[in-house]
Amino acid sequence: MGDNPGFDVSLQDSKAAYILSNVAEVVERILTFVPTKSLLQIASVCRLWSNCARRVLRTQQQLTWVSACGPSSSEGHALCKVLAEEVEKVFLLPKNVLAMVDCEAFNGQAPCYRQNKAKRSRHSQDTVEDLFQLFPRNCDVMGIATPGIVLTPTGSGSRPPEEHQEGEAGFAIMFPSMEGVHIKPFHFCKKTVSPAALKEAGLVDNPELRVVLLFFYEAYRSGGAYFLNQILEPLAKSKALITGGLVESVFSPTRCW
Repeated sequence: MGDNPGFDVSLQDSKAAYILSNVAEVVERILTFVPTKSLLQIASVCRLWSNCARRVLRTQQQLTWVSACGPSSSEGHALCKVLAEEVEKVFLLPKNVLAMVDCEAFNGQAPCYRQNKAKRSRHSQDTVEDLFQLFPRNCDVMGIATPGIVLTPTGSGSRPPEEHQEGEAGFAIMFPSMEGVHIKPFHFCKKTVSPAALKEAGLVDNPELRVVLLFFYEAYRSGGAYFLNQILEPLAKSKALITGGLVESVFSPTRCW
């Protein structure tokens, strides 16, 4: 055997193939180093790899964020370009995504279409769809457009936040499915807000409610303060942490907002 290097290599390959086809502990350990998108593709190789990939996915529960500031060299928003690259590397399967972008460059609402032709091709509803298509279909994406963006640079929580009042900027926070944590999006307007709707959304009579992110748009309209009070008054009776602010607009692929 020592005089036949090709035989030794073949033997080593057969041992490696046996381990990767039969020893779940080894396969699972290797798959922990594989980004989620590649992990989903690997899961189709065989039943063993599928089971190992599923277990690894359940353990990847670390919140991840991506931030970007422009201008972008591509047709779309700077955040879309950076996200398209970063989602290939993340180690989680997003269940909920909160995206916040500057309203001047990325609105997604009807007023965007009243801009000039050059801007309309760059910042139209198509760009909003590009953002949503980066995530799985069962992922609940919530988008917010606001005049100013404060973001933490991608990859390091130790770097100081950056404030962007002008130019393209945005961030996306990706939440995996986490045991014991339930994120439920809600949306109200004057016609739909009611005690029953608040209860259905889990905002009242819910002892498990811990945090509420509340973003309010079109506050300048008549009755805006009264409308906001209809939501805040019942929430004040709970023990939940309430945070949020006034924004320009919201957008979502699954709801007509």
